Amino acid sequence: MKRIRTYWYLILTMTVLSVLAASCATFEVGIETNALPISGEGNESIEEDHASTEESPLLEVSSTPVLVSSPSPTSTPTEILGSTFPDMVTIGHLTPFGGSDIGVLVLENGMLSVQPSPVFHQVYWDYSPQTGRIAYSPEFVHGSETNNVSVTSLWVADYETGASEEWLADNVIRAAWTADGERITAARYNPASQQIELVLVNGPNEVNVISECASNLFAWDPDGNRLAYVNAVSWAGVKDSCAGTYLVSFPNGILAPEREIQRVSDFGTQPLMSGDYNDKPIWAVEQNALIYPDQPFWIIPLDGSPAFIPATPGGENHLDLPRPFSSLWAADLHQLVGNYEAGMSDQGGVWVYQLSSDLSSIESYNRIGNDPLGGNSFVTLFDWWVPGESILVLDGDNPDASQYLSEFWPAPVIWSLTEKDWLEYPNR
Repeated sequence: MKRIRTYWYLILTMTVLSVLAASCATFEVGIETNALPISGEGNESIEEDHASTEESPLLEVSSTPVLVSSPSPTSTPTEILGSTFPDMVTIGHLTPFGGSDIGVLVLENGMLSVQPSPVFHQVYWDYSPQTGRIAYSPEFVHGSETNNVSVTSLWVADYETGASEEWLADNVIRAAWTADGERITAARYNPASQQIELVLVNGPNEVNVISECASNLFAWDPDGNRLAYVNAVSWAGVKDSCAGTYLVSFPNGILAPEREIQRVSDFGTQPLMSGDYNDKPIWAVEQNALIYPDQPFWIIPLDGSPAFIPATPGGENHLDLPRPFSSLWAADLHQLVGNYEAGMSDQGGVWVYQLSSDLSSIESYNRIGNDPLGGNSFVTLFDWWVPGESILVLDGDNPDASQYLSEFWPAPVIWSLTEKDWLEYPNR
């Protein structure tokens, strides 16, 4: 086996072990990945055009709006045009795990390269292209003093100034920049209540609590105006009394103290089939719904309708479909794109689910790729290239040592969702 695969599996093993730890009452937020066998078709793509008539499991929904207030944030949005910092700095699907020794993938002036990390990190949270700042932790996760929840610190590094400062000293479970890049949304464990909170962090120790009854499974809508989160009882640190799916609206903008918290679904009150640290709800704004990954995924309507698993093309058991990780949603195409690790089954690679316009059924699903990537099992989803149209993936079978500084990084390739073919990479 190639050296790149050895390193890849080392990082993957660390991630999987971290996810499994919660179910064993050790130090992790999450549940173990489903151990049921998943059937596959080897390297062949799967295309089906007929829908299943099998009844989908449903959940009842209750809805209770809550109006709460908090102090106004101290910083204001900033729009930076013609910036001198990169458009993307990431370690991709391994977030948040992966030390700084593997380097970071950087997109700058339309060109991709692997560069040494500008900061020493053990946990890489997020990068904001709006402000050129990295959210990270120099320490790996450790168990909290009061629960089996994995926590660490939150630091921020500025690409332009080179400055780095601690924003929160401990108890951070997950962190992500808001759309403006001025503040961080963080899932923070509260040792006093032994519950996970969602907070806005505006600077060092400047915290505004969004919800005292939350989880690390959160996502902002594409406009950055609404926040959704799933409180799943399967995850460590989530109390039964908090279980469900919630929507936070900011009627006067996220800078104003007013916000409305609404429980829009019972989804999360029942244990999920699988789980991963990177899981989060995915916004399907046109359908007023969320998509949540779980063998393969659920649709959570935001109008109070019951959550459901879409009908499968040929009436297959939904457990037999590859479960997407680190997914992207192409709204205009009604396509869900997700990664599946090659080491987990023969279904490894990047999969595209074609959904009906109302999300009620999966019309087809197929693994991307043909020559020159051979089997495509080690192709890994990284991010959008052109949002909603093409994706950046890494070819784990063909590392390009001449261009990329670290043997961990394989060669980048672009796949067009519209043309269903590989696109020529600009550097080549």
